[in-house]
Amino acid sequence: MLMRVCRLVAVLAVALQIGGCIYSDFDLSSTLKPEFPIKAGAYAKDKDHVVVVRREGDAYRVYNRSTKLTTYARLYKIPEYSDYLMQYYVRNKKEPIVYLFLKTTDKGFEVYTIDKLATVVPENLSKLVRQGTKNGKNENEITITNGRRDTLYVVRELARANLKLKLAESYERQP
Repeated sequence: MLMRVCRLVAVLAVALQIGGCIYSDFDLSSTLKPEFPIKAGAYAKDKDHVVVVRREGDAYRVYNRSTKLTTYARLYKIPEYSDYLMQYYVRNKKEPIVYLFLKTTDKGFEVYTIDKLATVVPENLSKLVRQGTKNGKNENEITITNGRRDTLYVVRELARANLKLKLAESYERQP
């Protein structure tokens, strides 16, 4: 139980630092096919923030060297966005799934969020989401209220709306 709480806190801490997150309880892997454009290896945000990325089944296993926690990510292509939709989660399905946007670079990858997300949600989506998470009302986060029905629709519509993306984190491959 304690380990599960620690993992939830770790995912939420990372997501809160990033901001602009889309939360859902639905896993898109039942609908979309994951892609694997990132090579396995160590990637650094800075000297104190290194993650080790490995492919494990239909996902990437992401081990954070500084926190010693393991999370998972899947990358999907959607027609409305030229790069990748990233699904970030802990294996325990009771944890929230976080959706962000990812671009591969020559040196690694960059994670993007939608700037001021909760305040720029298009009107046609406003009834499908609520601001923040169960634990708070952060203006830079939304939670999809009916994940099974609406997750793919909401992320595709957000990408189609061409909202301003903000660089949240950048990682470079380590030798």
